[in-house]
Parts: sequence; structure tokens; C-alpha cells
Amino acid sequence: MAGTETRPTENLKIRMSLGGQEFRICRNAAGFTLMEVIMIIVIVSVFMAAIGIPLLSSLRESDLPEISTIAYFLGLEKLEELAGQTTGSISAEAKAAVSGYGDYEREVVVADVDCDDLTTSDPGSGCRKVTVTVYHSRISNGVSLVSLRTAY
Repeated sequence: MAGTETRPTENLKIRMSLGGQEFRICRNAAGFTLMEVIMIIVIVSVFMAAIGIPLLSSLRESDLPEISTIAYFLGLEKLEELAGQTTGSISAEAKAAVSGYGDYEREVVVADVDCDDLTTSDPGSGCRKVTVTVYHSRISNGVSLVSLRTAY
């Protein structure tokens, strides 16, 4: 046939029959190339990294409120224990591990202060400032609770 051109077809259909069953295989020109798929994977990977890194960081820090709350209650527990003692018998305690709470340490500082000015030391005033500080490796300065005890 003169003037007939053969062009590759966009749709290729193949029919096969095997053991009485007929199968059709179609290959459409529509679809994604390998380069397009690789680009999509790269874009999605960058997007997931941009979201995933801050998410992981926030998950790592999400236990800080719980650690601070436990430290607060451990300090409060010590202050309640000291409440049963007379003002003169309360003494300082060095930083030591808290029994049953392996990551926590507790310290008690007792200072005689002026009853009108809690920052001024005054041994004979009858006022004692009791500071209980609970430490944990994740809390930089610890959690401090302060109580004022008087001899009155």
C-alpha cells in the first residue's frame, strides 16, 4: 500500500489463549515514567523529613511535664514530713537519691531568716526558711518548694 505509514500505536493489546482460557494484556502509553516516580519519592521524602524531625523532637520532650509534676510531689511529700517536726528540730539534708524514684534526688536547706525579710539571715528571729529542692537530669535547676516555719 502506497502512502501507508506505520506508526507505533499508543495502545498495545495482545490476546493470548492458553488451555481454552483467553487472556488480554494491555499496555497504555498513559502512566508515569521512572523519572517521575523517583521525583515523587524524593519530594515526599523531603516533606516527611521536614515534618518528622520536629515531631520526634517534641515527642522526646513530652515527658517533661510528668517529670516536673513528680518532682513537685516529692518535694511536697518531704515538706509534709517535716511539718510533723518542731521548728528547732528541722535540719538540713544533703542531696541524696529518693527511695523508689531512681532518677530523682532531693535536698533540704534550712536557714534562719528575719521574719520580715526572708532574704536576710537572722539566727535569733525564730523564723526558719525550709527549702526542699528535687533534682532530675532533665530539669536544669530542679523544682524548689519553700516553707516558712516559726517558733510562735
